[in-house]
Amino acid sequence: MNSSIDINRLDKVRTSGTKITARCPACAAAGNDRTGNHFFLSTELGKFRCAAHPGDGAHRREIFALVGVKGERDPAEEREWRKVRVKMAAAEVKQNKITTALCAHRASIISAYAWSESEVKADSPEQRIGSLHDPRKFIAALFPPDAVIWTGETSHSGQNGKHASHWRTVADWQEAAKHSVGPMISPATWNLGETSRAAANVLTSPYTVLDFDGFDGKQPKTPEELREHISASLAIVRWMREKLEWRLAAILFTGSKSIHAWFHTPPQAALESLKQTASALGVDKGLIGCAEHPCRLPKWKHPKTGIPARVLWLQANSPNT
Repeated sequence: MNSSIDINRLDKVRTSGTKITARCPACAAAGNDRTGNHFFLSTELGKFRCAAHPGDGAHRREIFALVGVKGERDPAEEREWRKVRVKMAAAEVKQNKITTALCAHRASIISAYAWSESEVKADSPEQRIGSLHDPRKFIAALFPPDAVIWTGETSHSGQNGKHASHWRTVADWQEAAKHSVGPMISPATWNLGETSRAAANVLTSPYTVLDFDGFDGKQPKTPEELREHISASLAIVRWMREKLEWRLAAILFTGSKSIHAWFHTPPQAALESLKQTASALGVDKGLIGCAEHPCRLPKWKHPKTGIPARVLWLQANSPNT
């Protein structure tokens, strides 16, 4: 095998034929990829990638800096590497303690901040919930008319500008006869003329969308588990809004097994803190702070269930709504 990666420095390594799966070193340095399934290496081609950051050159360079083969290792470099590993291990222990403590208090939070779906709709500042199932009205409520946003299928990005028409101003997206809006949107704004939904191309990140996909990494399977999960997730959203004072913008039911909570993006320190407790709060940690990532728009049916996504709560941000 001719590889630029030192396999001995990887964690949670699994081999299947010519493919190696492991914990991404760069993600691990940030406290992510605890399940160890982001990093892929082809032993046949000697090429590697991170599933959580595809096409991110800076992320690849960080991986190589941590576990890349650079010829004979310098003893000083080896000592420094071991210091990094010790620091990472200590950070994991600290994170586990925080998560354990929050899990112990989660039931009391859910009880104290109970928020039923009917109460959520009644509490919504914008009461035209039915009309906001129209994705055009939804995006017009959240973004100013001149903001350039992306909507489309997840595959509508890159490919030498083939999908450039999926980047338009909010005002342009309102022309129903011209453009199909959805089924996905990224909570970011872009420069006019953008053609790739890469993280490096994001202009601003006005919103952070949290995907409440299951507590402790366990997704609901039965209708009863789904009802309990949605109820608990809404309570966590209310707790974040009232106790942590995160500014809520919208809540959507995705049509499947989760809700999406749109928050006005908080300071970076708050995002990093959330990453430490995401699993205990039922939030998909890998999507926190990734404004380029697609999320579902209302009205569109979920491909697995056939159930359309719908708005539950919304605070209009655009003065022209």
